Amino acid sequence: MKIRQWPAMLAILFAVLAPGQDNPGAADHPTESVHRHGPNGFEGWTLDYTVEGHGDERFPMTLVIARNGHVLHRIDGEPFVWKWIFWANGRQVAYEAAPFHFSLDCVLADSKTGRRLASYDCFHGIPENAPDWLKALESGP
Repeated sequence: MKIRQWPAMLAILFAVLAPGQDNPGAADHPTESVHRHGPNGFEGWTLDYTVEGHGDERFPMTLVIARNGHVLHRIDGEPFVWKWIFWANGRQVAYEAAPFHFSLDCVLADSKTGRRLASYDCFHGIPENAPDWLKALESGP
């Protein structure tokens, strides 16, 4: 190795090994929640990550929808997916997406594409004339 390359190599080495420094290659790896089986070969789970300031506690940030062992779509929780259910024989998924405080969106999405089909602001509860999927989501697990 040429002498001119040593400063760059040392800088890289110190950046990777320096105590108290974040290693950009060692990003937080998610853990999977328990897989929930749905109708017609569908299953879903969340990818849970740590959040700065919350120690080792993990939070569900991505909802993964699969069918017959093949991942169809990953839905970002914006930032979290707090609760979710399969709907319409698995063709759709309903979920709550929200940050820690002051907001809660209830969303109905296509299971295969993740495309939003409907959305309600559920922070202050659901309307009396709420659609069945929204009532099921709010009364579900």
